[in-house]
Amino acid sequence: MIETLHVEIGHGRPACSMDVLTIGAARIVRIPDIDRIEWPATALFGALTAEDLRAAAGAVPAGTVDAEAATLLLSFNSYLVQTPDFTALIDAGVGNGKERLDRPAWHRRAGPFLDLLDGLGVRPDAVDIVVNTHLHADHVGWNTVLGDAGWQPTFPRARYVAPRAEFDHWNRLQQAEPPAPVLHGAFADSVLPLRKAGCLDLVGPTFEIAPGLRFEPAAGHSPGMCVVRLTLDAASVLFTADVLHHPLQFARRDLVSNFCADAKMARDTRDRLLEENTGTGTILAPYHFPSPAFGRLVQDAAGLRFVPLPMSSAAA
Repeated sequence: MIETLHVEIGHGRPACSMDVLTIGAARIVRIPDIDRIEWPATALFGALTAEDLRAAAGAVPAGTVDAEAATLLLSFNSYLVQTPDFTALIDAGVGNGKERLDRPAWHRRAGPFLDLLDGLGVRPDAVDIVVNTHLHADHVGWNTVLGDAGWQPTFPRARYVAPRAEFDHWNRLQQAEPPAPVLHGAFADSVLPLRKAGCLDLVGPTFEIAPGLRFEPAAGHSPGMCVVRLTLDAASVLFTADVLHHPLQFARRDLVSNFCADAKMARDTRDRLLEENTGTGTILAPYHFPSPAFGRLVQDAAGLRFVPLPMSSAAA
């Protein structure tokens, strides 16, 4: 059962709804850095046609495809994981105040992400671990905030963890001549400051990050991307990063996003992970799905389906 928390954030902003999954002593909260944004369908999946969108409207959760407007509904979710052993963030959103001239929706944002954390009773110095599944700009933004001395770690006590292969790939581009903004500038303002501060751990694709929390390899969308699995006594939760971008990809397994570096590898990785986790009880926590984002994979006569967990409601 998923609980919906309505968190008041003040500053003249409306309350924000967050999905909360409780498993034993662990709590997992979907914190949207950008929530329910309508994205041009072909800007995400270039192969989609108008006919595809009309056909898809009946095969996905209500409201996630608008065939008439040719848009898909997306969110950009960080996940807060609280266990008796650690407090972690899985992926770090778009961030605030970042220069993203070629991405207007991400440029110089002033979103309430830290206010949402505060509304959950989590101050920046309470976060032990920040996990970057990969280093694209929309997954690393809250790694840093602007301070008097420039960009500095947002979570001052945290150990930041990222796949080494991912860092090495983008770092080579960062050092190339002539210089160019790498990852829309995110590598310079949201990754390198962590290395300068000495808090960035670069690890392999099967690394145990903390007790019960580990990387699993998932390259294809980017050169070194990993997914993250949380294993608890009663359940397994898989944070799928950009293996999936939209529920449409369950009905259309051939679809690969325009942003995947290696389309074949991305498709093969997705197929492998879906097959491995179908019917196992594993709970998926996708990065770009709007609420309800937590769900399980089932196979029936209609094919592979993503079944969201049932929702309840409460107030924070």
